[in-house]
Amino acid sequence: MLSKHLIKDWQLLSPAGRVLVINGFTFNLGFYMLLPYLADHLQHNLGISGWYVGLIIGLRVLSQQGMFLVGGTLGDRLGYKRLILLGCAVRIIGFTLLGVGQTIPILILGAFFSGLAGALFTPSSQAYLASEYPEQKARDKVFALQSLTSEAGMLLGPLVGLSLLYVDFALVGVVSAGLFTLLLIIQWRFLPELESQKNTTHAHSKFWKQWGQMLSNKSFMRFILCASVYQLLFHQLYIAVPHEIRVVTQDVSIITWVFATSSIMGVLMQMPVSRFVESHLGTARGIGLGMAIMGSSYLWLNLSLQWLPALSFIICAVFFSLGSMLVFPLLGAYVPKFCSAKELGSHYGLYSCVGGLYAFIGNISTGWLLSSTNINHGWIWSGLAGFGILSGVLLFLQVTSHIKNKNIAFSS
Repeated sequence: MLSKHLIKDWQLLSPAGRVLVINGFTFNLGFYMLLPYLADHLQHNLGISGWYVGLIIGLRVLSQQGMFLVGGTLGDRLGYKRLILLGCAVRIIGFTLLGVGQTIPILILGAFFSGLAGALFTPSSQAYLASEYPEQKARDKVFALQSLTSEAGMLLGPLVGLSLLYVDFALVGVVSAGLFTLLLIIQWRFLPELESQKNTTHAHSKFWKQWGQMLSNKSFMRFILCASVYQLLFHQLYIAVPHEIRVVTQDVSIITWVFATSSIMGVLMQMPVSRFVESHLGTARGIGLGMAIMGSSYLWLNLSLQWLPALSFIICAVFFSLGSMLVFPLLGAYVPKFCSAKELGSHYGLYSCVGGLYAFIGNISTGWLLSSTNINHGWIWSGLAGFGILSGVLLFLQVTSHIKNKNIAFSS
């Protein structure tokens, strides 16, 4: 039944939609080969202190999502395909440096390039996909399909990375960079130029005026300020979870099992969960419930089992994945509600830029709190849960109000 639904959904995709959905798999395969093991490599192989590890990981996030606004605006003006190709090329450089780098300056440079690459291609990829599917129901479905393939890449990436890790971490970086080289070729050869951006000269307003209009859009800003908590919660998988695994047990393979559990659930359940949201919950309740479940999943790390230390991390991954499946496709598909088709890149850019700031602050703060011997880690997990629940409640109220106002305006 699941495969029948997937085949049907796949057949309904446009050629560009298929390329972008497949890209979700390739992108995450290369990305998750390296990122889950980067913090552990920096701290235990290279002997870098916890504060610098948090800085390097946080800089990658900040340079990526902090520069999303620039990347998205460039995509609106120069074309989404060009920015996607450029982003892949920069990511190749960044991951190579992270793999072979031995000193903090080289690693910081690799982190910066790796993040900048995402700032160039991610908002353009999202904007391209949203442009291909202007009807909301179809857009929700294709974003869910992309989330599914991304989860498949997230599942295989850590497994491939772990096998290469037994040889050398440098090999992980080089192979991951090679996958982005393949992704670059696929984009260049098979992704068509978006029709609305082909052979046309857009009469865009000055970019600072456009940014000012976005910042003054109170409804959009309220949405992204709450929705960006997703990034804060998500990026703790790279800092908090690996650190806590080292505290509880020295078995680094548990990191792989955490990501594998989350990914398997995403591959098997993303489309059924999305159909359940469509038929029973609706967008507002799906977003609110998903965010609250994501945050609350960290409370399971308070469960300490000497006889099976991996269990609390696996349960955390199960609930985290369930919350993410509910909320992630809905957030991405809802952004176009606030803008015109020609401004999708910049709006996705600002949305992700704020998320990057949240993630950067969260990584630095959590890294410092976890390295302190005077702080009970239970307070950290409770704090993350509180952020998730509060954000979920506020998002539910905001989206409900936004949909209601849109309906009133339409009927009048």
